[in-house]
Amino acid sequence: MALPTITTLTSSDKISVYSNSSGYWAKASLSSLLTWFYTNFVSPSFDTTVNVPVTGFTYTTTDDSTNQWHILRPAGTLSTGTVVLPAVANCADGQEIIITTTQIVTTFTVNANGATAANGVPTTLAAGGYFKLRYNLLTTSWYRVA
Repeated sequence: MALPTITTLTSSDKISVYSNSSGYWAKASLSSLLTWFYTNFVSPSFDTTVNVPVTGFTYTTTDDSTNQWHILRPAGTLSTGTVVLPAVANCADGQEIIITTTQIVTTFTVNANGATAANGVPTTLAAGGYFKLRYNLLTTSWYRVA
């Protein structure tokens, strides 16, 4: 039997969903589905900070569980630089930190501040370079995801 087609939807309309956790088919409203998509797929908002570091800089990120975007805008090439991530006790599962730079940093260090920095954290930054880290609470580690 073919289902009829509808052309107008409302947020209270229902769709069929198989629930792996309960092991059966159920119905969910379109508004519930939309909330799920936003929670799981929409890009999070980031607190943005612009910094103008000098040679030998150590920059400490905000010590909380917010998603952060740090833009480094030095006047020229830097020989060294360190970014200190939030303390492990203040990190949230899935938290993200983006670091971008407009200039070269020839020796770059990430201080994970009690966590582990894993999965390809850069040791140098190119002009226009960037990377994104995501925190995993289970492993208390920051992983490079971009």
